[in-house]
Amino acid sequence: MDGRKKNGFLLIGESLHILNPKFQKAVEHQDAAALARLAGQQVLDGAMALDINLGPAKAMADSLPWVVEAIQQQHPVPLFLPALGNNLYQALQIHQGQATINAVTAHPSQLTEALFLARDFDANLVVLLTKPGLQAFDVQQRLHIALEVLELADSVGLPQHRLYLDPLFSVRTDPLTWSLSRGFPDLDPVLQTISLIGDLSNQQANTILALSNGSVGLPAQKRSQLHCRILPLLVEAGLDAAVLNCRDQVLMDVARKQKAPLHKTLKAA
Repeated sequence: MDGRKKNGFLLIGESLHILNPKFQKAVEHQDAAALARLAGQQVLDGAMALDINLGPAKAMADSLPWVVEAIQQQHPVPLFLPALGNNLYQALQIHQGQATINAVTAHPSQLTEALFLARDFDANLVVLLTKPGLQAFDVQQRLHIALEVLELADSVGLPQHRLYLDPLFSVRTDPLTWSLSRGFPDLDPVLQTISLIGDLSNQQANTILALSNGSVGLPAQKRSQLHCRILPLLVEAGLDAAVLNCRDQVLMDVARKQKAPLHKTLKAA
């Protein structure tokens, strides 16, 4: 899967999420037509791939193969499949085209298993640059974890271009902090990390972010404004992909204009 060839940047729809009541209802009632409509609307709005988030409940997670089949029967779009759940293996077997496993942390045992799975199914893999008990906030911590991921991928035999490394926005849970920062995430370390991951991997590994994770706690309008402000900065730093709200047409207009920096264009050539 390389949706970036359309404009040098991969746009991933976020709406197939357990917190979306329409999605939850479609899955619970096994309503394939409703699910296909939700997927199709995101594709129509400009999504090049769709992220699926079924939440932690086993009953929902077990429906993953049905979700994949119901969507791809109508829309042969690449899917980002949740890494947790017993039915990921089956979902990868029936997925049309190249799937993406989304996501695992850099915990060695979890990461190793996911790398083998991605290798064996010719899938991409999203890796969060964190470990249990550690949330990496500074650039050096993030890069140290990224290097560990790259080395382990090499040892397993998964090409680095099939990795999507997520440097993670710093999550601010204190409302006072959001007020003082005007809702702006701790962006500089993320931008530096994205740029340096390119250098670390000789422009082979990809970077990815979920924009909504950088605006937790903001009202919808301010979230949109923030996403529109930071997305060009992220792409200029070298970001390859973003999970975003495709229903936000103002944001999508900004996203469609993004072009990969020259070094990223040369990598894809």
